[in-house]
Amino acid sequence: MAYVSLYRKYRPQTFGEVVGQQHVIQTLVHALETDRLHHAYLFTGPRGTGKTSTARLLAKAINCEDGPTPAPCGTCEQCTSIAEGSSVDVIELDMASHGGVDDARELRDRALYAPARARRRVYILDEVHMASTAAFNALLKLIEEPPAHILFAMATTDPQKVLPTILSRVQRLDLRRVSAPDVAGNVRRICEAEGYTIDEGAVDAIVRAGDGSLRDTQSVLEQVLAFAGTTVTAEAVGQVLGHTPADRVFETVELVAGRDLAGLLGMVQGLLDEGHDLRRFTLDLVQHLRDLLVLQVAPDRPDLVDATDDRRRQLQAQTVALPRESLLRAVGLLAETVVEQRQGSPRLPLELTLARLAVPGAAGDVAGLADRVARLEVGPPVAGAGTVQVAAERPAPTSGSGTREPVPPPEEPDAPDAATPESVAPEPAAPEPEPEPGAADPEPEPVAAEPAAGGDQRELLERNWEGVLELVKNRSRRFHAVFLQADVAGVSRGIVTLRYAKRYASFHAQNAVKGEYADALREAIEQATGLRLKIDVVVEGDDDRRRPVPPSVTPDDARTPVLDDAAEEADVREAEASVAAPAEAGRTDELLAQELGAELLEERPAPGAP
Repeated sequence: MAYVSLYRKYRPQTFGEVVGQQHVIQTLVHALETDRLHHAYLFTGPRGTGKTSTARLLAKAINCEDGPTPAPCGTCEQCTSIAEGSSVDVIELDMASHGGVDDARELRDRALYAPARARRRVYILDEVHMASTAAFNALLKLIEEPPAHILFAMATTDPQKVLPTILSRVQRLDLRRVSAPDVAGNVRRICEAEGYTIDEGAVDAIVRAGDGSLRDTQSVLEQVLAFAGTTVTAEAVGQVLGHTPADRVFETVELVAGRDLAGLLGMVQGLLDEGHDLRRFTLDLVQHLRDLLVLQVAPDRPDLVDATDDRRRQLQAQTVALPRESLLRAVGLLAETVVEQRQGSPRLPLELTLARLAVPGAAGDVAGLADRVARLEVGPPVAGAGTVQVAAERPAPTSGSGTREPVPPPEEPDAPDAATPESVAPEPAAPEPEPEPGAADPEPEPVAAEPAAGGDQRELLERNWEGVLELVKNRSRRFHAVFLQADVAGVSRGIVTLRYAKRYASFHAQNAVKGEYADALREAIEQATGLRLKIDVVVEGDDDRRRPVPPSVTPDDARTPVLDDAAEEADVREAEASVAAPAEAGRTDELLAQELGAELLEERPAPGAP
């Protein structure tokens, strides 16, 4: 007897043998049991999922001598002739080669004749989307109102190309990609029936090669069986298909997690020595990382990973190797590598990507440079806690610049550091111990070391406000620009209220209470005055209000309204410039040289600069 390929030999002969399409089978079985068969069906779905096989089973169920029945006998003349494809009343046409208008007219004329032997004549139109528009129009009336002895069973992989007028006259049944466990079970049953032994690694590799198509999987299995003999292993499947062995992919992830760049480069060389395709390896690695990411973010949805149960358990065990952010970055970089490999040698792009994954920051990696850029923006750490000596060191602006001069804190005769809380406190007390983590703080109140409450606290804060701003500036000019336009409106119940003019409400006032801005100001206030306060903001009308002059400033030092307006406008410009350029030029040059090894070669004015 001539050899028959596996996908033909193991084509389902009953509805119960159809793999992974229970929703379609149940619909047809109920229609047969209740005698509610439609006159035209359209089976859609990916290739190799059972569209044509289901159409033949429907023809067999209708014309079986015991039928119509959802369980045809398979032994009568009609069942055997339909299974062999020799029935004169079950006509199968490939519309890719019979999709012209003349073919449609011939089919329409032949449909008028009664069936020769069967109960009903069944037309199976495969790849129906390939028919021409004229052919569809010729069949339109026949499909809409066929004779009682006619049933159409159409199949297509692209239902979008079928005319809407046809779609509206048929009952559409969508077949899905077969799940990996269902395909794996089919592979095991075939191997057992054929007398072959196959390990789980080989089953998983064959299932992944089939990609949800049962027919493609059976074709791959047939090829592997011809190569491997009676025992099928994962290595044999890899040699036949050129796929990367699964253990190599798992090992690659472990090397990335261990930051072992030398091991990764050795892995690439080993794959080349063994004759593996690096493009195929990259695709396998992307799919592997995607599965890890899905299992990590949705551990309760294993159905989202198309893999056998054994492989899914191995993936679940490796989800702890890399954090979610690293997996996202790895998938993105490798997806770009797949595109780059199509344009040239596959080795170099893969090695560069593996280097970026193993050594963040290598080759200008964005994630590696992010920390350095953040340090450039924040600047050096603030020196000295609890003092405001930096306020006295603030350089005075040049005359006529319109910016206000810094006001040093008033000195007390009993203490060299006038900014410390003890220097202004009438009766200093012992510092309050730090609260335990997680302790409740129902109402914000100052620490025990602060000198007084209410007006005394406000006076203390106003005297040291310039020093507070300087501490904020040392941390970030961006933060300093936000608080530069604020006045201390009051201190009450552990809350300092900052007052902004209306013109600053849209940006400055809104940002002043945000997390990182408010944190910077709170820390600066505590360092300068010892007060532990929360931040609140009020906005007033945009009037001629002036910033209050600290008590230590003499009347001669107070500025005129004209100069005050000019200073305020200059502050606005300074704030806008600070937001756009958070680091001073000199400090930026120094930090660039220190952190990135940069060297200043030439200074050029910006385009349009005077």
